[in-house]
Amino acid sequence: MKNNFKKISAAFIAGMLMVPTVNAATLEERVSELEANQSLNIFNFSGMFQTRFDDILKASQTTPNTAGNPAFDNSDLTYLRMKFQFNVDANISKNVKFYSRLTTTKHFNTFYQQDLAAATDLTSANSYRDSHVVLEKAYADFTIPDTGLNFFIGRLPTVDGQPQNYKDGRARMGTYPMLSYNSVLDGMGLSYKLDQYMPEGHQLALRGLYTPFGQYYAGSNGTYTNAPTNGQGANVKTAAPGYGLMIDYAVKDLSWADNMGLVLLNFQNSDLYIPASGGLSDTGNLTIGIGGTTLAWELNGIAHSGWDLSLSYLASKLKSNGILSSGAPVGFDTNSSSDENKGDVFLLSTRYTLGTWILGGEWVHGSEDSFYYATAAEELTNFYGTRGEGYHLYVTKKFAQNVAFRVGYMLQDYDYTPATVGAASATDRKIETAYANLRMDF
Repeated sequence: MKNNFKKISAAFIAGMLMVPTVNAATLEERVSELEANQSLNIFNFSGMFQTRFDDILKASQTTPNTAGNPAFDNSDLTYLRMKFQFNVDANISKNVKFYSRLTTTKHFNTFYQQDLAAATDLTSANSYRDSHVVLEKAYADFTIPDTGLNFFIGRLPTVDGQPQNYKDGRARMGTYPMLSYNSVLDGMGLSYKLDQYMPEGHQLALRGLYTPFGQYYAGSNGTYTNAPTNGQGANVKTAAPGYGLMIDYAVKDLSWADNMGLVLLNFQNSDLYIPASGGLSDTGNLTIGIGGTTLAWELNGIAHSGWDLSLSYLASKLKSNGILSSGAPVGFDTNSSSDENKGDVFLLSTRYTLGTWILGGEWVHGSEDSFYYATAAEELTNFYGTRGEGYHLYVTKKFAQNVAFRVGYMLQDYDYTPATVGAASATDRKIETAYANLRMDF
């Protein structure tokens, strides 16, 4: 009995000695867990997955038929592609936010790419050579307290502007209208909200944007310390300037519509050097300047129904200075060594939402000297840059709030050839495309 009591006492004393250690360890773990949770709570994660099938039913051109712009006649060109986006946003503090997006895009099982050395798609996932993930967005937003001012810097949300959101039944996804910027741009700027001076339900913001384009020497001898040069040996600017000035106005709860928006944006980029390629000797000094003014107006919930309407107008300006090469003494979109082309692009987009169905259509018109440049377009044939008439009809089915399946048809009837080296000319180019698009947001 005595021995049993000693054993019980020893076990009790040992247990009591261990309690502080266990409690201390548990407390330390809980503090660490709490700190980790607090760190994780500043992040928001989201994503998008899209798959798309395009069938270029017919693509033809008989005139012009030149070395630089040959005739063609093709049909039933099919393509399968996918896109994945992963968004990571952080609420760093009350006045500091960070937004980012990693994007990957690819064709299904690329096996052969003409004019490229080799297709590595089938081995890229385990090649350890290139992740093929692109930084599409990464910028910080600093709110200056009690001023209405915001400063932003980084890789900016210059893609997916209105009315891109119409097609899949989304809310406005991009800050800048699609018919101005639809390319990923780096830069910095200021925005100023004047909502406090507006009547109830009205919103007004002013934005100034600076987007320098980098041009640098990357050779093995004196990287960065040497100035880049053109084909004639003259120095090229290491930071070609660019800017944008924007007015963004919106009003909600109108008596005859749910909301209305109006955006006016003027933008300009200049001194972008275009080197010769395609077998031509690089003996030129060609630079271009791209600019324009975009007016985008949208009206959503007309008569408080499912009808939405968007009208966009781009007054484009393309300035070309210099020649491409001694072997091609022409400018960009001109045969002159110095020229400035001005053109117009009109875009009408509309949709009607009926339950889980969306019926939509678009019409685009581009003049002879119009210029619209977009690297984030979902279509393969530069539909919104058509110099002539373009027509787009589509039907979207929403299987869930964030799952949309869309089928559509596009017709591009050109009057003039697209912008390239040398002057535009009259053409009978026509392109017909049918597609199916599945988008999932999560």
